[in-house]
Amino acid sequence: MTSKSSDVYDYYYENYLILYNLYGRGRPRITREQYEQMDSELMKIVSDAENGEFEHEQMVRVRDIEYVLMDDVAEALLDRPSTSV
Repeated sequence: MTSKSSDVYDYYYENYLILYNLYGRGRPRITREQYEQMDSELMKIVSDAENGEFEHEQMVRVRDIEYVLMDDVAEALLDRPSTSV
């Protein structure tokens, strides 16, 4: 039996693969396991940040992880104005 965490990561990884195939040219493609490890690391850095303030090294790492996970692309797509009528 798979865990709920695994199911959630399967969903997010599938979305990552879609974004990667559409917009990921030039970025590294990572495995499902790497995706979970990097996302867990990102969540730990964010939760450890004091009052939402990152040290320089933490900010650099967060940007690196978000780049690999395609978070910047996902956010940009969500921020786009709707073109539907």
